[in-house]
Amino acid sequence: MNKGGVGSGSAGGAGSGPTAAAATAAAQKQKSLMQRVETDIANIVDNFTHLVNVAGVNELPVRNSQEAFMMEMHAARMVQAADCNIFRICIS
Repeated sequence: MNKGGVGSGSAGGAGSGPTAAAATAAAQKQKSLMQRVETDIANIVDNFTHLVNVAGVNELPVRNSQEAFMMEMHAARMVQAADCNIFRICIS
């Protein structure tokens, strides 16, 4: 008699545990992914701002070459951040 009562009580509790744990893990993963995406987007905006600020310079040739290098560097960082976002979205 006791075996039936104990068995039915423990089976009900065990069924909800793994599902709840999986839901919690999925929510945690999504939160982490969203934080990374927000960081990458902030980097894209920051680098774009630098590009816009640098683009309007019409001064000495040496300064222009330095500015051109900075523009290339910021553009490369924007592409890298965008690639990371696309990769994360496609993988998830």
